[in-house]
Amino acid sequence: MAFTGAVGEAGRRERRTLVLSAFPGEADAVLSHTALDPDPVVIAGGRHFYLGAIAGKKVIVAMTGIGLVNATDTTVVALARFGIGAVVFSGVAGGAGRTRIADVAVPARWTLDHGRTFRPVDPDMLGEAGKLSVALESVVRRIDLRRRPRVVVGGDGCSWDNNNGVAFPCIPNGGDVFGCQPRTAPDWSRRYTGNFRQAGGRWLRSALISNLKIVSSSDPAFDATDMETAAAQAVADEYGIPFLGIRGITDGPGDPLRLPGFPFQFFCYKRIAAVNAARVTAAFLRNWAGA
Repeated sequence: MAFTGAVGEAGRRERRTLVLSAFPGEADAVLSHTALDPDPVVIAGGRHFYLGAIAGKKVIVAMTGIGLVNATDTTVVALARFGIGAVVFSGVAGGAGRTRIADVAVPARWTLDHGRTFRPVDPDMLGEAGKLSVALESVVRRIDLRRRPRVVVGGDGCSWDNNNGVAFPCIPNGGDVFGCQPRTAPDWSRRYTGNFRQAGGRWLRSALISNLKIVSSSDPAFDATDMETAAAQAVADEYGIPFLGIRGITDGPGDPLRLPGFPFQFFCYKRIAAVNAARVTAAFLRNWAGA
């Protein structure tokens, strides 16, 4: 299989939906629904993009990396490089308000400043999401949630991180949360180091201490709280491109084990949350007419 760092003129003109995820487990869940193109890999700005189709709709799948800076930078590179008709962020989040573990939140608006200001998502995309009926997983690691997770459309989402304005570094071979590539990526390599060399030193100097403080990712004011969606949305809005955030809930209410919140719930339920978010993303793309 040939991998390329360039896109032909047809690829530049062709409108695709950009589907973003933050860390490997989220991106693997999206790739499980993706039929890759014959030559799917494009490297731009040091980031890997995977061309294919989900439910028959042309997409570009990319892993941003964790945090606001990584989400911003990856979205900027993608929108400057490719012909993008819409952006969808598929990943996991803390839940509260109306959402419980394994539910999927599709907020109507997102904030980067803890609710002082909001950006609305695309109303047509949100309206289509409101029509979805998706069978979501309710059992993970033999843990039965004893209820049927649901898609919660509308409400508010919040994105933040405690990386003090620097990029969070991936860890080579760091697994399905901290790793540098989706495990199912067509160009996966043990030697790939992502942004570790560029970002590691600065992050250790500027953000290690702040990250040692455990902060709950659940806030009753928001249906979803994460570290990327609103940053990607801000870039999409600047380019005038429709945007929607789809987030499966990892931590918050509805835990049959009664684990003590984040990060314990996150590591227990991250897989089911990512899988459910990707299912909703695939169902949305199947039903949506497109930008």
